[in-house]
Amino acid sequence: MMTIDNLLLKIVNFTEPTIEALIPARDSKVLRSLATSIASNFFITENQSRLLMKILKDNSKKMTNFSEEISLALQEPMWSRSFRHIEQIKKLYIKKNEEQEPILVVEFTFNSEIRKTLTGLGKKLDGGLNSSNQKVWPIELTEQNIVLVYEALEPLGFEVDEIVKNHYQTIKSWSEQEIRDQFLLTNIEHQNFQKAITADLGIETAIDQNIINDRSIRYQFFTENAKNHGETLTETIANRSKSRVWVDKNQHSVTEVISSLVELRRLPLLVVFDTIVNDKYLKNLKILSESLEENGIFDGVGIYFRLPNDEMGKQFNNFIAEKKYNHRLDDRLKVAAVMSGKIPKFFLSTPWKPMSVITLDTKMGLRHGKTSVYSNCCDCIVEWAEADTMFDKKAILQ
Repeated sequence: MMTIDNLLLKIVNFTEPTIEALIPARDSKVLRSLATSIASNFFITENQSRLLMKILKDNSKKMTNFSEEISLALQEPMWSRSFRHIEQIKKLYIKKNEEQEPILVVEFTFNSEIRKTLTGLGKKLDGGLNSSNQKVWPIELTEQNIVLVYEALEPLGFEVDEIVKNHYQTIKSWSEQEIRDQFLLTNIEHQNFQKAITADLGIETAIDQNIINDRSIRYQFFTENAKNHGETLTETIANRSKSRVWVDKNQHSVTEVISSLVELRRLPLLVVFDTIVNDKYLKNLKILSESLEENGIFDGVGIYFRLPNDEMGKQFNNFIAEKKYNHRLDDRLKVAAVMSGKIPKFFLSTPWKPMSVITLDTKMGLRHGKTSVYSNCCDCIVEWAEADTMFDKKAILQ
């Protein structure tokens, strides 16, 4: 009796008619691919053999010249060689990336169930999920990621490195309430914490609940009262869950945003102009200027970029000159403005740092480039735009 692999070679080499003329294109393409593997030194895997037999069975009646041979071969399947064995790899471990930073690594040979499981975790993982190839999946090394990945993959038979296991067991041994209690505002007595708060707000500043909640991200503390997102823009910014928050420009003006930041004692301010839509530079500069003046800010403003001297560029540059928005970057500066993705070098050599950041009409938000890296020093980044950026749907203000 002819083996199934030799029968396949006979079928694909038959030319009158070809298999493409008899069976669906998808099936004929698979058969030719399997025939190539069979003719090579690698042969096919057991899973591929099952697929081959299924296609032959489904299309037997269409291939009339071979129907009888197919029927006989499938009754007692035989093969001329042993199936190709694929090593099954399932590993979870920690290693250093190119920047010599430790990361969590998931390594496995292709498996649809594992891939589906990892993809499902993507939105929950710190730093998201990104695979440079199908076999190795690097994941940011955080406590949350260790727990999520370990609990998802360990039941799937993964070989888990002992270091990862130890980290997981340590994390699970923690009491969330006990940890939170250590960082309650009323329980923190460390002198450096008190000095930082005093240097930020001053001794005689009247501190309301909004300011207390606003500083919880900056100083990493919890409050006894649950955060109330409230109805006002100030309350919502103050009670944000992450450093970045989107403000719908159709619902709130830049004037309102700056007013809220002033109320929260969030000056000095860094304003980032988008670099994608050029015709909005002048429009947004005028919006910013009007908003600053409505909040009583007439000086201490520095716009640290200029446009080419075309028609619009001249208007933009002249407006800056007229408003005297050329203040030096020093401790008296209240508002600085830069282009997205471009930060002047002198920002890195001066002690000036923003207490808050506003991005105007950005399509991508602060996700890439030097401006994004520089802004990471700030715990309050407001993205003022028509829609939330596609990369972050977690911190939304409507």
